Amino acid sequence: MQKKKLKDYFQEYIMVLVLILVLVVFEILGYTMANRNFFDISNLTTLISQKAYLVIVGVGITFIMLGGAMDLSTGYLLSTVGMVMALIDGNAKGGGTFFLITFAAGVILAILLSAFNGVMYSWLAVFPFIITLGSQYLFQGATYLLTGGQSKVFSKLDPAFKAFGGTPIVSSLRTSVIVMIIMVAIGSFILNKTHFGRNVYALGSNPDAVALSGVSVAKMRIAVFALAGLFFGIAQIVNIGMKNGSVQQSFGVGDEFTVMAGAMLGGVKMGGGGGKISNMVVGVYLIGVLQYGMNYLNFNQYWIYVVLGIVLLAAISLDTMQTRAAINAAKKVSGKPPKEAAA
Repeated sequence: MQKKKLKDYFQEYIMVLVLILVLVVFEILGYTMANRNFFDISNLTTLISQKAYLVIVGVGITFIMLGGAMDLSTGYLLSTVGMVMALIDGNAKGGGTFFLITFAAGVILAILLSAFNGVMYSWLAVFPFIITLGSQYLFQGATYLLTGGQSKVFSKLDPAFKAFGGTPIVSSLRTSVIVMIIMVAIGSFILNKTHFGRNVYALGSNPDAVALSGVSVAKMRIAVFALAGLFFGIAQIVNIGMKNGSVQQSFGVGDEFTVMAGAMLGGVKMGGGGGKISNMVVGVYLIGVLQYGMNYLNFNQYWIYVVLGIVLLAAISLDTMQTRAAINAAKKVSGKPPKEAAA
């Protein structure tokens, strides 16, 4: 087995170093601009807890990205799931363990809605950007139909929601972090230790190889989206818990872009074939530190948008450079790009 060179370790952990650097920069800025300590344990535990929900969403999106697809509808899917759970909880009269039905309904709905994207993707054989753009409008309309076309806020949902994501553990650290760790561990196990996980990687890098191995590419795509839906449903439950058991239509909307940018920053390749869930976790928290730090130092909101836009463009550029580097490396070995060489 060939030993890793220092260069390989640097490339693998570059974003961890960037994350540490950004934390140090905000610590320095905190002292110089506001005489405040950014490394305060309360700040860090709050940041970790708040972004745990996004990491769980990211586990699902990472499966989709590694499988060679993308999903623009995730935000409105989360919104729809949140509204359905709020309506079920609001109409509940049985009490007791009824919240289990609410939780199960939310997770099952998320799986079905995400699987719907997978079915359409497999059936129409069109790049999922178009498919999920259409389902984005579909889910958005469904959410507002559920509330009679009005913008509503549902509060005081079952206390079990808060227990699932918003109960304090130590300082500002919440139970959302425990759920996040469990979901990341499950996702990593599936990807790294199961035959299904190996097929996910193959689906993104070479779908023909998946088909030749006797696995249905269409069924794999549906299964990947359905599995992602499982994580989406659990993520929204955690999100509601973090918001003290309240729900509104905006919960989840737009979060898919933050997560995808974080995943790409961490090294998860758009179009599939490369990356790990741990890469996504680092990337999401990097963006989270930027958002939290700039708000902490009272930066103008529009500058925050500018910085996040630059980060997203940087993520896309990084993904493009990695793809080109892989193609050039394959050409040096065989004289052909990767797909031609594999054929």
